[in-house]
Amino acid sequence: LERFPFLSDQLVENILYYLYKYGPMLTRNELWMIEDIDRQTIHYLLPFIYFETPEKEQYKPNIKRILKYGKQELSTRVDIPFYTKAGYQQYPAETLKKNPNKQYLGYGYYHNLRYSFHYRDQIYAGITAEKDAGEPFFTGQNKKGYDFYSLYLLIRNIGHIKTLALGNYRVSYGYGLVINTDFGMGKTATLSTLGNKSRGIRKHSSTDEYNYFQGMAVSYKLAKRWTLDGFYSYRKMDGIVDNQFIRSLKKDGYHRLYREFEKKNTLTNQLVGSNLNYNGKYCELGLTAVYNVFNKPLNPEKKYYNIYYPRGKDFYNVGGDYKFFWKRFSLLGETAIDKCGTWATMNMLRYSPKGGTQLIVMNRYYDAKYQSVYARSIGEGSTVQNESGFYIGLETSILKYIKMT
Repeated sequence: LERFPFLSDQLVENILYYLYKYGPMLTRNELWMIEDIDRQTIHYLLPFIYFETPEKEQYKPNIKRILKYGKQELSTRVDIPFYTKAGYQQYPAETLKKNPNKQYLGYGYYHNLRYSFHYRDQIYAGITAEKDAGEPFFTGQNKKGYDFYSLYLLIRNIGHIKTLALGNYRVSYGYGLVINTDFGMGKTATLSTLGNKSRGIRKHSSTDEYNYFQGMAVSYKLAKRWTLDGFYSYRKMDGIVDNQFIRSLKKDGYHRLYREFEKKNTLTNQLVGSNLNYNGKYCELGLTAVYNVFNKPLNPEKKYYNIYYPRGKDFYNVGGDYKFFWKRFSLLGETAIDKCGTWATMNMLRYSPKGGTQLIVMNRYYDAKYQSVYARSIGEGSTVQNESGFYIGLETSILKYIKMT
């Protein structure tokens, strides 16, 4: 339920409470008995749920069963433009000799290939390969075929191991003040889901060439309500590097010109972190710590726009997040601190007087000097830095099919 973006944390709690008190639902009409649910939410939810007698047999995966019942999918995408862009025009040899970066090194089409395998909700494995338009393919600067490869293996709910990820993965904890590599909608999200808590370890099966980690991550169930996560990553990254410093990180993943290939895999980043989480009936608590280090100091040349950009060779962040429920109120937030003692905090009070109505008051303070390379949370900017303010929002149903925000 927590994976659905249209369900607020409070509504998830209400659904779980109904199932706990009355047992499994027998018909779809029982959805109307859940506190605070509305017609639109039920409409969104119905394609993902079913009403049957629960299975009593506990399936334990083995190789034979996994191979027999596992589902495989192979997909591809090709984009071919019907016009010639400037970068693909043919130039005289003399022109290219003077300026070799005037023409792209590859053809003008985009292509990706994805293979995925999954068994029930327990095992996911796959590979994603991609070349952007203009990147060479099995030729020139790139003789290994695709420009980007992503391999992943994700195993869930095996004994005390809730999640085990090998290869490429993503992690997000709390409300993103320490680490968050998931997709985020910022303040444009609906009020019912604004401030939903990030949820742990996920596979990286997309073609995003920056927002992921490479290595191993595991989530272990210590007790009924306690979970401990740990993760480690080592990966090469793109950027502008000179003899002493990393001047910038390249995040777009394009390698179409000689100057872009010069920035490919020029630096390394190691990251280690952990998260301790308590999921109680009336509260959720989390503690996250992340340490990451580059092979050279990150030191962009100072401009007016980048005065507060992260600088240094290593970064260390610790944050605590919380969420408390009381009747129709919920109080949530996170406070984080970096290695220099600079801090950032976000706190929100939500009130739900009736189904379909949300009233929130949120305060955030992100110190200008707070530094976390992989943080992403609610805000105007793309970084958790140099922001402070209040946010007040109301979302309610006026008529049957009209909602006001």
